Amino acid sequence: MKRSVVIEIICYTFFLLFVYASLAKLFIYPTYLRDLRRSPLTSNFAFILSVAIPAAELIIATMVLIPKFRQRGLVGSFVLMALFSVYVAYVVIFAEKRPCSCGGIFRNMSWRMHLVFNAGMTLLACAGIQLNKTNDPVTISAQSSC
Repeated sequence: MKRSVVIEIICYTFFLLFVYASLAKLFIYPTYLRDLRRSPLTSNFAFILSVAIPAAELIIATMVLIPKFRQRGLVGSFVLMALFSVYVAYVVIFAEKRPCSCGGIFRNMSWRMHLVFNAGMTLLACAGIQLNKTNDPVTISAQSSC
């Protein structure tokens, strides 16, 4: 399969993931905010996170579709998925209370399954970053080492 086709598939995967995840959170916003307030690491920042996370997801979803911003969008995807993975790992290992602040189908996943999914998506973002590398100085400065 051509490299450009693989990059497109990766980018559209993140586009769909982040648009779905952000809209699912926004459609159940009161529940989403309540769950963030009950979560061990996010309770003090619940309101800020309840706005920032869906906004970041929508911004990154847009960036991966625009060639000029694609590399930065893939780096953003990597960072967001890595942060989500660390958070889920913390909850799985240390938290007694585990309120899920996800929406849609992700709300029905077990915490361990969520961790596996997030880790896989983090690796996919890393692969996208590596495949999308160019000689353009702008994208080289935005690259992450995975």
